[in-house]
Amino acid sequence: YPFAIKAPPGMGTQFKRDMDHLIGALKDELPRAFQSEDYEKRKARIFEEFQRERQAFIETVQTEARKNEMLIKGTDTQVMTIPLVNGQEVGPEAFEQLPPKVQEDIRRRQKNLGVSINNAYREIRQLQQSAQEKVHELDRRVASSVEGHVLTELRAKYKSTKGILNYLKAVEEDVLEHLPEFLQPEGEAAADPLKMVSATAKSDLRGVDRYRVNVIVDNSKLTGAPVLVESNPTYKNLIGTLEREARMGTLYTDFTMIRPGSVLRANGGYLILDMTDVLMSPFAWEALKRVLQNKEVKIEDVAEQFGYMATAGLRPQAVEVDLKVIVSGSSDLYHLLYYGDEDFQKIFKIKADFDVVAPNSPDQVQMYARYISRLCREEGLKHFDRQAVAELIGHSARMVSDKRRLTLRFSDVADLVRESSYWASQNGNRLVRKKDVQKMLEERAYRSNLLEERIQDMINERSIIIETSGEAVGQINGLSVYQIGNYSFGKPTRITARVSIGDQGVLNIEREAKLSGSIHDKGVLILSGYLHGRYAQQFPLALNASICFEQSYSGVDGDSASSTELYAVLSSLAGIPLKQSIAVTGSVDQMGTIQPIGGVNEKIEGFFETCRAKGLTGEQGVMIPRQNVENLMLKQEVIDAVKRGQFHVYAVESIDQGLEILTGKKAGRIKADGSYPAGTVHNAVQNRLKGMAESVKRRKQKSGAKRQQSAVGSQQKP
Repeated sequence: YPFAIKAPPGMGTQFKRDMDHLIGALKDELPRAFQSEDYEKRKARIFEEFQRERQAFIETVQTEARKNEMLIKGTDTQVMTIPLVNGQEVGPEAFEQLPPKVQEDIRRRQKNLGVSINNAYREIRQLQQSAQEKVHELDRRVASSVEGHVLTELRAKYKSTKGILNYLKAVEEDVLEHLPEFLQPEGEAAADPLKMVSATAKSDLRGVDRYRVNVIVDNSKLTGAPVLVESNPTYKNLIGTLEREARMGTLYTDFTMIRPGSVLRANGGYLILDMTDVLMSPFAWEALKRVLQNKEVKIEDVAEQFGYMATAGLRPQAVEVDLKVIVSGSSDLYHLLYYGDEDFQKIFKIKADFDVVAPNSPDQVQMYARYISRLCREEGLKHFDRQAVAELIGHSARMVSDKRRLTLRFSDVADLVRESSYWASQNGNRLVRKKDVQKMLEERAYRSNLLEERIQDMINERSIIIETSGEAVGQINGLSVYQIGNYSFGKPTRITARVSIGDQGVLNIEREAKLSGSIHDKGVLILSGYLHGRYAQQFPLALNASICFEQSYSGVDGDSASSTELYAVLSSLAGIPLKQSIAVTGSVDQMGTIQPIGGVNEKIEGFFETCRAKGLTGEQGVMIPRQNVENLMLKQEVIDAVKRGQFHVYAVESIDQGLEILTGKKAGRIKADGSYPAGTVHNAVQNRLKGMAESVKRRKQKSGAKRQQSAVGSQQKP
């Protein structure tokens, strides 16, 4: 059972050196002491005294034998008494020839002599045991004298460390218990294979080597508490292990093969782990919980712990631990463990949320520039000039789709820095310039935009029908974002709406085809709320309206096209065409307010690419929610086209504003009587819906009259 000793930083290494010195001293001084003339004399006196007393008992027995006319012969294990007649030995055959009385007398004398012999040998054995005890005591005194001389200095040196003092005391006692091993010549054990196998099977070090110190954690070079990040938190790397090596066909281990894990190396400080990695490693999570609950770590093999190893190995002493464990992971994983593992909430009581974005402030920009400079210096990359730094920071804002914020995913930023440095080298620049950063971004997009190119090819070939000029009733260009790994892009989608008289309301074709997500379904239902609230205050809606994402054969979700769908429905109701040169994105509420959406940059750039492929006319553009203006981080080519008047970006706050841009007509404000001014979009929609309602009403009245006439006619029949 190996000892575990806790000592101040640096003391463990020093103690190891001192114990190595102690071992060397014991190897030299113990054999010398037991080979000294004084020791031999004292030991000889003990044996001489034993031999003298032993001889006295033997002579006493011999004298008694002579008196009884007996001769004693024997070995150390067997004694025989032989009768004498007239001074001659009597053998078994001669004994049988003797008279019966003589035989009986001889047997009596043999019996009495046997008792005396047994008593004498018992006394001799006691003398022998006493002599051995005296020799053993002599050995202990000699060994203690040697140990005392060697250990006195160590005890004084480590008097303030209780664990070391206890260990030195245990060493002193163990030396006295195993003196024969220390006095055995070093080559003798190696020459005996049986002894070697025996030592191997016991997983033990022989002689003074068992007192060597295995420093498993050395914090002598630290100036503060240890902070350790474990990137591979397996059971072995967290808890530690007992290494083994093959010797003589068996596995051998000893305490010098104990290896610490991260828990011990971070003891007294902080251990940082990725929770996903911990859970992915078998036995690691349960072992970590035991450590934190019991506040101690016990190094043992997993196989032995679960009974998979037939032979027992070392049992190192458990080590008390006092450390803080910090685990990182996603919010979903935190809540999964919090509600699914009752130990988790007891162990990890402090939770901190870390944002992945930071304000785009002068201080943050300065820190970004410092980070880029430090990374270039540490990795030997080319440094950035001011414009290159600005370009990279601009892309950082684009990564979070918000010009007011910067990403804190520095691993992604570091990749951008490395790739920019590469292109600067390819372009022969001493520093990374703005064009190098732009080239890097272009190449990153090129490596991932195969699907984007294929979709654009299909649009150009009219396999996917997208109109970027002219007008159409009930048809509009919506915008979708495709996410392929870490690359996203936008492309237009044709959305159509058809209306008729009926009572089904707004029908979502995607939902009927089971291609619509729940959020998209909600957005379509909001359209019904808008139509009822704006137009059905004086008459009921008698409407069937179907909405479809044309040539879309995969799932559709999200509400960013809800305003686009509403424009198509209103156009179909009013019979007023919509400009196909303008694509629309934006969510809408029941009041007609346009709400912000995500992916605004990709959507604008996607429609721009389509328009550029078909030819920019100066009429094309994208309509976005006004709140998304702060999210605009467009490519320079789009910005340049807008500046030249070849492309437009419209920011709107309401459906009415969007209708006026898409139709070129006034949307119309509601009057006191609930009607809208003539010639406005809302007036046209209201009139159409009113006409539908009246048509349904007339049909119902006519149908009711027919039923009534039929009932009267049936009553008049005889």
